[in-house]
Amino acid sequence: MISGSACLVRRRAVPTLIGAVLILAAAQVFAQSGGSPSLSAPQPGLAPQPSASPPQNATAPREPPSLQTAPAPANAAKRRSFDFSVPDFGSSPLRLDVARIEVVQAYAPPQRVPNVEHRMIISPLATIDDWARRHIEAAAPGRDESAAVFVIEDASVVTEKLRTRKGLIESLIREDSDKFTLRLAVTLQVRDRLGATVGSTSAEASAWRTVPEGMKDSDRSAVWHELLIAAMDNLVPVFEANTRAYLARFLK
Repeated sequence: MISGSACLVRRRAVPTLIGAVLILAAAQVFAQSGGSPSLSAPQPGLAPQPSASPPQNATAPREPPSLQTAPAPANAAKRRSFDFSVPDFGSSPLRLDVARIEVVQAYAPPQRVPNVEHRMIISPLATIDDWARRHIEAAAPGRDESAAVFVIEDASVVTEKLRTRKGLIESLIREDSDKFTLRLAVTLQVRDRLGATVGSTSAEASAWRTVPEGMKDSDRSAVWHELLIAAMDNLVPVFEANTRAYLARFLK
């Protein structure tokens, strides 16, 4: 016969044994999961702390696209300005065995159509005059009255109207309506101390171009300047070659 106290001990030991088994099972599950249960309650009085790092599959939030567009360049809507400079044509100056150099502008622009050189920004006449004064030198200044005379015989730009179609359909086609021809002609004379011509040479060059109807005045000015550069680029080598060929005895 079992006493009452022994029966009480057995009843108390059974719940204790069951609780120990549950705690051991929970500890094994915790160790296998490698972390604390996701349903653990926060400690009283402490605010929940955010996770130290975002999940690996999370993406950073994108900033809303800006509604402002990049400003356009200041000169995007403006036409690039044309360069009206004049290059330094030719090689080293030609030195002649004379006391002085004279430049004579024998050509006089008529200042009326069909000539248009008086409307150019850079004058052909002034361009040749300046070039001659810088590229032809006297090797014996003050010696006597001998001279080398550079004569500008032509520096014209002439416009010519081209024949255009007159039909209704043809009038819708934009075609060239004007032709511009720039011509340069120069002569170099060597005179002795008495004023007699003892040697001479000459050179000439030309350039032309057609332009469409309705061209703006600024575009025409650019075309005229391009003709001037092209004609000078042709004239100077010919003049220098002729001077060395026909006035070699006067060169220093």
